[in-house]
Order: sequence, then C-alpha cells, then structure tokens
Amino acid sequence: MTTATAFRLPTNVRPLKYTLTLAPNLEDFTFQGEETILVQVTQPTTRITLNATELQISHVLLTPEGGAPLAAHSIALDEASETATFTFDRDIPPGSATLHIRFTGVLNDQLRGFYRSQYTDPDGGQRSLATTQLEATDARRAFPCWDEPAVKATFHVTLVVPLDLTAISNTPVISETPLGKDKRAVRFAETPRMSTYLLAFIVGDFASVEATAPGGTLVRVWTTRGKEEQGRFALENAVRLLSFFNDYFGIPYPLAKLDHIAIPDFAAGAMENWGAITYRETALLYDPENSSANTRQRILEVVAHEMAHMWFGDLVTMEWWDDLWLNESFASWMGDKAVDHLYPEWHMWTQFVFQDTNAGLSLDGLRNSHPIEVEVKDPNQIRELFDAISYSKGGAILRMLEEFLGAETFRQGLHAYLSAHQYANARTEDLWSALEAASGQPVTAVMNTWVKQTGYPLLQVETRREATRVHLSLSQQRFLYDHLLGEGEKDATTWQVPVSVTRGGNSERAALLMRGHEASLALDGRPTAKAQDWVKVNPGQTGFYRVNYPREEWARLQAAVEGLHLAATDRLGLQGDAYALMRAGFAPATLFLSLAEAYRSEDDATVWSALSTNLRGLEGLLFDEPCLPRFQGFAGGLFQGIVQRVGWDARPGEGHLDSLLRSTVLGQMGAYDDPHILAEAKTRFARFLKDPISLRPDLRGVVFGLAAQEGDRATYDTLWDLERRAELHEERLRLLGALTRFRQEELLKETLERSLSAEVRSQDTVMVVGSVGGNRHGRDLAWEFVKDNWEELDRRYGRGGFAIMRLVSIAGAFTTLERAQDVEEFFRDHPAPSAQRTIQQTLERIRLNVRWLERNRQELAEWFAARG
Repeated sequence: MTTATAFRLPTNVRPLKYTLTLAPNLEDFTFQGEETILVQVTQPTTRITLNATELQISHVLLTPEGGAPLAAHSIALDEASETATFTFDRDIPPGSATLHIRFTGVLNDQLRGFYRSQYTDPDGGQRSLATTQLEATDARRAFPCWDEPAVKATFHVTLVVPLDLTAISNTPVISETPLGKDKRAVRFAETPRMSTYLLAFIVGDFASVEATAPGGTLVRVWTTRGKEEQGRFALENAVRLLSFFNDYFGIPYPLAKLDHIAIPDFAAGAMENWGAITYRETALLYDPENSSANTRQRILEVVAHEMAHMWFGDLVTMEWWDDLWLNESFASWMGDKAVDHLYPEWHMWTQFVFQDTNAGLSLDGLRNSHPIEVEVKDPNQIRELFDAISYSKGGAILRMLEEFLGAETFRQGLHAYLSAHQYANARTEDLWSALEAASGQPVTAVMNTWVKQTGYPLLQVETRREATRVHLSLSQQRFLYDHLLGEGEKDATTWQVPVSVTRGGNSERAALLMRGHEASLALDGRPTAKAQDWVKVNPGQTGFYRVNYPREEWARLQAAVEGLHLAATDRLGLQGDAYALMRAGFAPATLFLSLAEAYRSEDDATVWSALSTNLRGLEGLLFDEPCLPRFQGFAGGLFQGIVQRVGWDARPGEGHLDSLLRSTVLGQMGAYDDPHILAEAKTRFARFLKDPISLRPDLRGVVFGLAAQEGDRATYDTLWDLERRAELHEERLRLLGALTRFRQEELLKETLERSLSAEVRSQDTVMVVGSVGGNRHGRDLAWEFVKDNWEELDRRYGRGGFAIMRLVSIAGAFTTLERAQDVEEFFRDHPAPSAQRTIQQTLERIRLNVRWLERNRQELAEWFAARG
C-alpha cells in the first residue's frame, strides 16, 4: 500500500533518522525548529505526506542520494487529517534521501505537544518552562514527522536554550556549544529506534538528585529548582525498581540514563518517554514532613508503572493504537507486581483488585463498553482508548492468565516475547504465541475470548451437598447492568474461563477451564467447623468475572466474612460482587445491605476502602430519596466499631496500611455527619491553624474536608488563603478538595468559577469540577457549570484523554429521565468527538439509575423502616 487510508500515512516513504533542532522562546511562547530526516523511498513519487498540525512550515528541501536538491513547490497543510504534503516538480527516485524542513510553532497552554508550564519559584517570582506530552498523536504538534507507533526511527536532538536553563531529552548530553552571549546548543546522543510519541524535550530551571544503579545506569529525579530534595524517595525506589525489572525481564535497561522529571502542569499522572519520564508533581515528589502515606504509595505505583513501560511500550511497542492495551495493561499489572516485591506488607494484590479489577468490571458491565482490542482510525478514537478497559481490565486479565499458566512460565513467555520484538513493534497475537510456546496451553484460543469480545461473564453457582462432598454446577452469561431493564434478547457471548474454587477448612483448590455455557466440579472434605462450611468461587479474585450463589450459600459466605475466615481479597471481592449484582438487578438491594453488616469486625484497610466506595455509590442513588437519612444512619453504624478501634492518633508500631485505614474510616464516618467525628475534626482544624505540625499529613485531607463540610464563609476564606500559601502541590490539592465539600450553593458556585481562573492550575480544574459534582449539594451546579463554560473546557481538554471523559462523566450520577434528555440534547448540540463513547456510557448510567430506583425504592424504604 502506498496511499493513505483514512488517517494513516502512505507507506512509500519511511524515516530512518531525524536530526532535530528546536529553539523554544519562553518570553513569547513560540519555538523555531529545523530538521533533516533521512528517509527511504520505496517507489517513485512526486509527493511526501507526513503528520504536522499547528505548525508553520516555511522551507522544504529534498536531496536524493547522489542527486540534486529538490525544493517543494507546494506545501499543503490539512488540519482535518493533521498532515502536511510536500509536492515536487519531478519524481523522487527509490532509495535514500534527506528531507530538510524549517518550521515554527506555539508553546501552547493545552498540556499537549510542545507546551508551556508556569510556576512560582522559591523567591516568589513567576517562571516558565517548556515541556512535551506527545502521546498519543501530538508529536506532530512539535515537529513534522511520521507520527505512527510502527514508524520507528532514531532521533538526534539538539535544544537551543538560554545559558541559565537546563535542557533534558531522552539520552545523555554529548556536547554543549555557546551561541552568542546568552544561549547554547545542547546536543544529545542519538536514541535507539523508537516511536515518535516517546520523544521528550524539556527546558527550564531544573535541579536534580541522582544515583547510579547496579549495572551503571544513571538515575536522576529532576524538579524545578528548590524542590529537588523532595525527589529523594522516588530516586531511592527507582534504583531498586530498576534492579527488579532488569532481573524479571532478563533484558537489561538499554539506555545510559533514566530521568524522572516533575512538571508543574501535566495533564495525566505521568508519561513513559524513553529515558526521560515526565510526571505530575504529586506523582513524584515526597516531603517527609508533609506528604501522606497515600501519596507515598501513589508515587511508587506511578514510578513502577512508568518504568515497566521502558520494556513494554518503549523497547517493544504496539504496532497500532488498537493494541494500546499491550502498553497500558501490562504496565498496570507489572507496576503493582514490582511494588509488591519492594513492599510486600502493603498487600498490593488486594489493592489491585480494588483499584484495577473493580474499575474494569464496573466499566465493562455497560452495554456501551468496548473490547480490549478495538479498531481505531482517527486521533479522536485513539484518545478514547485511554480508559479503564485499556488500563485496568487488561491488567486484570493478565493477572488471571499468569495464575492460569503459572508465574514462572508466564515470565519465560514474556522474556521470549520481548527478546523477539525488541526495538520493533508487536501485536497482541505475538504475545499470545510466545506464552503459548512457553506453556503448551491454548493461550490464543482462551485469551481471544477476553480481548476481542466486550464484557465478561457472570458465573451462576448451584450447589448440591453430600456428606463430605459439595457438587457445583456452573453456568455463564454475560454480565450486563442493563439486565436490570429486562429488555432485549439475552446476550449469548461465552468466554473460556479459568475457574478455581476453594472450600472452608481446605487449603486445596479445584480448578478447571470452562469452555462453554456450563461446567461442573466437586470438592471433597468436611470443614472442621460448621461456620467454615462455605464454598468460594474465584479465590484471590484472580478471575475477571462476577459470581452469584444461591441464597443459602450467600448466608454461609456472610458468616465466613463476619468471622474473618476468608482472606481479605476474597472478603473484598464478595461485597463487590454483591453490590454489582444488586445494581444489575440479579439480586435485591437487601443482599448487599445484609452482607455489608457482616463487615463490622473487618480489619483490612483495602476492604474498608472498597466497602466505602460501594456505600458511596448507593448513597449517590439515594440523594433525592426520603430514605437517605436512614441509609446514612445504617452506613454510619457499620463504621462505629472500626473508628473506635483505630482512633485519631497513630500508635507505636503501626504500618503503612494502618494510616490508610484511619483516613478512610474517619473520613467516611464524618461524611455521615457523626457529631463526635465532626467536633474532633473542627478542634483539630483550629489547632492546625495555630500549629500546622500538630496535624499529621495522613489526616489533613480528612480534617480539611470535614471542616469545610460544616464550615461557613469564614472557613471558606481560610481554606483559600491556606491554598494560596501552600508550597507543596499535594497540600494544595487537599485544600482544593476540601473547598468542594461545602454545603452552601453560593460557596460551591464560587469554587467552580475560581476553578477556571489563574487561581487553579489547568491540570487541577477537572478534579475541582468533578468533586463538586460528587457533592450532593453541588451535583446540579457542576453540570450547569460544565454547560455554561463548555467552550473554554472544550478548548483546554477537548482533544481527548482522561480530563474530557471525567467532565462528561459528571452527569452519570443523575437519576431522572429529564436529566438524561438534557445531557443528550447538550452533546448533540456540542459534540465531543474524543468522548463520544463516554457520552453514551453516561446516558446509559443515568437510565440505569432511573430504573434501579423504580425497582428498589419501595423495598429499601420498607427495609430501613423495619430497622427503625
């Protein structure tokens, strides 16, 4: 194929090496660029088409090998297809040629391409820096290029910068040449073959801390000057992580250095630029005096995720964006595996089920979900892929596959895959083939049912008990939340499901590969106590599916939860399944509520986090219902015991998870308006204002939020003053979060208005708007604000990614058909191409909310009334 197809480039000309010079101007926020691209021409042509957008191209000259230079007589920019086409007077012959291009661009304020970030330095001065975010399709905003992941080339980058600023790119600096009195040209070593979206160039007043890892790799953490000591924690752990990854993959990290760079304005959490990973400050910087345990863990998770990309994504890259999951899912799973290796006491796999497995199951239960492997053509479709399917569901099925094949066999297959495709590209089937060869198992047949189909199964369990044996009959159907609607034909999709089952009092597991609609197995042995006579399908929650049991089996499992006879991950999974079954109409609401009562003696931080999340989800449905106060009383009662056990103050010998548990349960209890919690929070907030070190970082978010929840205008003004004076961005985010917790409409409106002002960083605006939307007093206000300010929000975030999807998702909490019609009409008149699927998911959620309330309203009222 030599011609372009839709948004794909012609294949008759391919780059081999870019020699690229960029000169950013941090006064007028423009940049000048010049590049010489060594290309290979495969067929005679008079035209060369590559990607370029938001650039002004002033000069194009092509020189065939051994031939005379050819100036382009036409430079045609197509903003719709984001391409530039250069036309020449005569055919360019097959063979090597050099393409010389001069261009200019703007350092934009939209956190993509080559953009500007502004911040306040330690002396109070306003400073600017230039940085990049090129994934998925924004390298074309920085320089003309073949901006497709399979079109790999090498890059020789030079940055022309002021003498007092630092320049960073993917590889080490090899020379610095003065240019006049105030500038220098910083030249970097040539990169390995890599994709355009992984290139990075950063210019600013940076300082670093550094260490040399075993094997000789230079590891650095860069920050804006004055914050470099906050990079120590990330640096120490990055060195440890590098050793783990080198050992696990059996392929040493191939670059000479690995930089981690904190950027004040950053759209995502981090970006895996090869050798120069960029981060949001809160995902990299740790202040021992002011950072929380949650931040400490978040930094480790993000750093490990991005470092896993150095192999999965950078060394071996997906061929096209329909295999994005090969990058993101793997990094999600592998990142947690690495953190678990460094900090086993954090119980990362229980947290993985809460954060990733549950996120994937929640989104993939919608009719408007999508397969892991999905065809995409244009940039808008590509940007929509960055969701919980590509990250979380994919990570969860990799965990399921590792469990099915065995950890060491799985590792051997990964090593073979990486070795075969390093510095090149691969597709999903290449990974399956390598794992199949390593294991002898039908990996391709099994996994195609998980990556090529939307959704996942619900396993319905039927039991028959004999003296010492339990017989299980399993059947599968697609789990869909719209089962609740009772409309349409039953979905006949099936999966090849690795099933495992355990029984109380017996450490042995029974396992099978369920290939069709039905399967059966038996478990032998009698539990030593009647209280442990339970059967649990999917122990460890390694399988990506839901499970429903007969009522009597649910009762046995409830007793096991109450007695803590099940592992924490299984206790977490059971309430997650019960909640989902309730939301989809497979079970009554009272199933989840009754099971929730069994968690009063729970002692695991992550299980409490998961239960809190589901209780908040149910509370959101009941915001406008008369039974809301009774629900809050019931839910608060669940937390009384654990709140008394953990208290407000840390005890000697407590660990990381104890800190997470305390902030979770105190925050949840306070949200239910417990007067003792609110009074203590108010007291501690007043003490903090006089003595900031009196309030531990782990409790600041809780105390600030509860102070706001009960606060007035004076409290509001105090929180804004604290936010303005805070130097650590983590602290500013805590305070911004608190400012969304007020109950007075006028204060929430003011917070929304300020979110689009210079008082709030563009990267944080969506968090503020979304958090107001999560406040029952601000839900309608946030949606009206989105509509009223759509032009600016669309300008900032409309090119896609998590931000635009979160803004759209705010409306998913509504519970009336009138609101569904409002949302539908708004987006019909204001299209959001990069969030089209999210719009459909949001409308689906609203309609499901409406039907759920119709179905459960009366039963819930009676259930709560019966409890007094």
